Amino acid sequence: MSKTDSFTHERLTASGDTTELERIRQFVQDKAREFGFSEQNIHKIALAVDEACSNLIRHAYQLDDSKEFFVDISPNDDDTLVIEILDNGTAFDPLTVPIPDLNQYAAQHRKGGFGVHIIRMVMDAVEYFPADPTHQMNRLKLVKKLS
Repeated sequence: MSKTDSFTHERLTASGDTTELERIRQFVQDKAREFGFSEQNIHKIALAVDEACSNLIRHAYQLDDSKEFFVDISPNDDDTLVIEILDNGTAFDPLTVPIPDLNQYAAQHRKGGFGVHIIRMVMDAVEYFPADPTHQMNRLKLVKKLS
């Protein structure tokens, strides 16, 4: 029996308000810890989810706290944690964002813009599915292997 045998699907409902980010991070950290990840990986996973939710709240929901979204966490058969962020905001595929040129950012004295890159670096797989007639919500799927 592995550590993940007792782990089940959990959902957190959040609003389009940045004050929700702390609660989302805590939820993700608690579930990643329960799943058996190291403290280092727990913080990486929470960072990736925080970046994704922050972008959703700020850009897709325009800080509208009347809008809700969901953070689903569930195990996969192969000791893999799957986190899905489901929303009804403006569709945005983060996989279309080019990898930032660090030299260009530094030369332009820019701040921010690394969230999608962080998500890609931290997670083992990132997939995006825009809403369609079958799935009525946008889904960002983040995957992290335990080993």
